[in-house]
Amino acid sequence: MNKKAKIKHFKEILNKGLCKSLIKERKQDYYELIELFKNHPDYPDKLHNVIDIKIEKNPRNKKYFTFYLIKNDKNIDSISYLNCINKPNLNKNINSALRDCINTQISDFRKSLKEEKCVLCNNTKDIQIDHIVLFRYLVDDFLTNKTYIPNSFDDHPIYHYAIFKQKDKQFADEWCEYHLHNAKLRSLCKKCNLTRSKV
Repeated sequence: MNKKAKIKHFKEILNKGLCKSLIKERKQDYYELIELFKNHPDYPDKLHNVIDIKIEKNPRNKKYFTFYLIKNDKNIDSISYLNCINKPNLNKNINSALRDCINTQISDFRKSLKEEKCVLCNNTKDIQIDHIVLFRYLVDDFLTNKTYIPNSFDDHPIYHYAIFKQKDKQFADEWCEYHLHNAKLRSLCKKCNLTRSKV
């Protein structure tokens, strides 16, 4: 089954609707999902002590459904079937956590500006802070010689993007230090930032 067919198949399983116990009511779906969930970026931890799966309405958007893992201690954990098919989630998470670390530096740079205006066109609307050397190049350079790179993350309590766990504080601090000494920032309007060279 190719990727497109896989997404369609498991979306159809999800959209069969509400179910309190897949193992009791839809056993074949249950075993198919368990096999799929073994591809989750946080496997095997994600499936530890799972005894059942249920389907409920998505709490953020009631039009959609969500899979929930039921653990043997009665704890419940949501899981995305797409994260088990679209594997590059780790890159997204590490970039998200790295950006979160430098929010203070970006904010301090913005505060240091005498006037918020685009350095390319002098526009003063929709000003964004841009990395002159692209952010991804800084990240690649920083990670090149690292023997350890975090691969599991916490969820930001308000904005729900990936942030570093407390155990990875040293890694995060080293990145902040690297960024402070190597990043060159500037102010651009939204249009200039979107159209700037990305190479």
